[in-house]
Amino acid sequence: MYIWRDYYRTWWTEKFGFLLIKVQLEDATFYLQPFGGKDEDLPLLAAEIKEHHGGPFEFRGVYECSLDRLGRLAPDEDFTETRDSWDYVYLQEDLANLSGRRYHGQKNHYNAFKKENPDYVFEMINPENYAECLNFGEEWCKQRMETDPSVYWELRALQEAFVNFSALGLRGGAIRIGGKIQAFGFGKAINDEVCDENVEKANHEIRGLYTAIQTECAKYVWPDMKYINREEDMGAEGLRTAKEALHPAFMVKKYSLLIK
Repeated sequence: MYIWRDYYRTWWTEKFGFLLIKVQLEDATFYLQPFGGKDEDLPLLAAEIKEHHGGPFEFRGVYECSLDRLGRLAPDEDFTETRDSWDYVYLQEDLANLSGRRYHGQKNHYNAFKKENPDYVFEMINPENYAECLNFGEEWCKQRMETDPSVYWELRALQEAFVNFSALGLRGGAIRIGGKIQAFGFGKAINDEVCDENVEKANHEIRGLYTAIQTECAKYVWPDMKYINREEDMGAEGLRTAKEALHPAFMVKKYSLLIK
């Protein structure tokens, strides 16, 4: 959330024992589900938000485990599934090993990459290669900004991440081909079992490179994790197809709720 704060324009406060996060986008203002607090204080919080907001407001990113709790605020309203924001969560061993028939296609891409690039080197992201990784990421973004101006915010997020890599507790890996960084991926451990892989960039002209960085990060960056959360598909058809093809162990469903 920190590295994307300029795009999402996040604000936070603590009220009635709840942590409340407000998000302002160009076309919408909403609130993430409140964290903490007591159930009996939720009506107080909702009334405070409604007064601040000047009318009805929306909670987004509501997890299934919170449906009953927040549903009491608007018993006559239905939660709306926000499929585009559901997280894809995979078993680390599945992504690291690509075993079995269901990963046959990904395994072929990975093997083709290794055969065509025998000199490739995987290395952990560290202070000695921060600058090289960032340079590659900046070039990746600049090549796409003319057709998709929103990629500018990806560029800003990458700059924030590499400047604060250690402070944010990030870890990741990169692939070097012919001495040059051509791919990287990084994220953060959420707890002892689950990590969140925030960013993955690769030279799309190199066959199998995306599969390679995904596989080697799973193998070498996250060997201590049981699950890898590779986040949502944002409704992008190609991204959804790619994420589904990796056979998630489960999805983290999210919903929205309008409080009138």
